[in-house]
Amino acid sequence: MNSVDIKLIFNTLFSLLCAVGVFYLSIKFQKMAYWGDGLTWYWIGVTITYLVGLLGVMFIILSLKKRDCNTKGIFSYSINLLRTLSILALGLGFLWTTFIIIARM
Repeated sequence: MNSVDIKLIFNTLFSLLCAVGVFYLSIKFQKMAYWGDGLTWYWIGVTITYLVGLLGVMFIILSLKKRDCNTKGIFSYSINLLRTLSILALGLGFLWTTFIIIARM
């Protein structure tokens, strides 16, 4: 494994971790709406959720920029599978968070 492969794995896994974080934080910021008299904590939670999602998008973009023609076989297949899973999870996370915001209004 060379340094390109390690960066590729790192970026892909952190993107997937951020995608999971978006779903976790979307559940948490719904509960934050009841913390105070207004919706200040709710919007802070929304902002943090979107920032984690954007961080995940940044990691997936970095992962896509690290394409190496020398990677073949099961490694290439598993990285592509993780990338696809991460992209789908981030997209669904953004849609879910937006749906919660619209439903709250």
